Amino acid sequence: MLDIMPSASATLSKADRCDAACPAQAFVLVKFLTGELTFCGHHYEKYAAAIIKDSYEVIDERDRINAKSESSA
Repeated sequence: MLDIMPSASATLSKADRCDAACPAQAFVLVKFLTGELTFCGHHYEKYAAAIIKDSYEVIDERDRINAKSESSA
């Protein structure tokens, strides 16, 4: 069974980038038996059907998109 869960604390950092040949910041970490991939919100949505079928865990931090960091508050 696939676990799709929001992260209680930030797992991904500003340095993490989308693995779908995209320079955008990654907000979704997908775990497969063979490794991990990170996706921006757009590419996660685009490939969601395949991701859900083949992964065992998805950590979704898209709620942090456009959120101000504590240091900029």
